[in-house]
Amino acid sequence: MNSVEPSIGVFAGSFNPFHKGHYNVLQKAEKLFDKVIIAFGKNPDKTVRTWPVPKTIANRQQTEYHDLLTDHIESFDYDVTVVRGLRNSTDFNYEQNQYRYIQELKPDIKIINIFCDKEFEHISSSGIRTLEKYNKHHNYLLD
Repeated sequence: MNSVEPSIGVFAGSFNPFHKGHYNVLQKAEKLFDKVIIAFGKNPDKTVRTWPVPKTIANRQQTEYHDLLTDHIESFDYDVTVVRGLRNSTDFNYEQNQYRYIQELKPDIKIINIFCDKEFEHISSSGIRTLEKYNKHHNYLLD
């Protein structure tokens, strides 16, 4: 009897904070994979994550990593595909460059990019952190 392995996506990012745009990409990924794991990474070039995980995603499997994404992917005992969210062409150019590094470090890695819906393409974690200073950030966050 043949057994079918579930398809598993790992949605990786710094998610500081995890916002409605991220959630839009997550929902799309969940339609493509049997399971999606949210991987909170620490980017040394970005500020430390201080935002709590939204209740909306609290029941989903989550991991946290402090090393390279490729090292984190190798820590899984099963095959996964990395999910990356894109808002616009700027994100695409950045991700394309990152993909080349990742490919050199782990040539067999599988990565898919998912564009968010148009209504979320302007939302960024850094923008939310700026708006927070003026208490105007709430509309972009999940509960």
